[in-house]
Amino acid sequence: MKFGATTFKTKNASTPIGKKKKEQQIVDLGRLPSQILPAADFLKLHAKSVSGRVLTKGNQIQVEGLKHKEVRLLLHKFLRHNGLDDHRVLSQSGILEIVPQHIAIHTRHEEGTPPPAAATMPYLFPGTNAPVPTDKRRRKKP
Repeated sequence: MKFGATTFKTKNASTPIGKKKKEQQIVDLGRLPSQILPAADFLKLHAKSVSGRVLTKGNQIQVEGLKHKEVRLLLHKFLRHNGLDDHRVLSQSGILEIVPQHIAIHTRHEEGTPPPAAATMPYLFPGTNAPVPTDKRRRKKP
């Protein structure tokens, strides 16, 4: 007995029922409030060419008719044109947000002396034992 894959064909004249919903993207400019109007104007200019709409509500800009990736790329373009090279575009749960560049500062704690090479690479020094730390003492079991 041989099992084969069944393929279902759709009708050629079939069209989806109902109106196609336009995509809506939200851009949050809460951390850059001085750039809300210039960003909205920039997005309106570029969304007009694809018959999209741009609305502003508080610190947010709503863009209809453009895909998420298109809006993100336009925001990158807006940041570079306005000299905001120290900002980036984040996408968190479908909302695009413009934030300052994150700079991580790591501090090193240099205490004591570094361990010998035999302790960190025992496979290169097979005859030596790994040193036991002297500051920790084992308790004797009663």
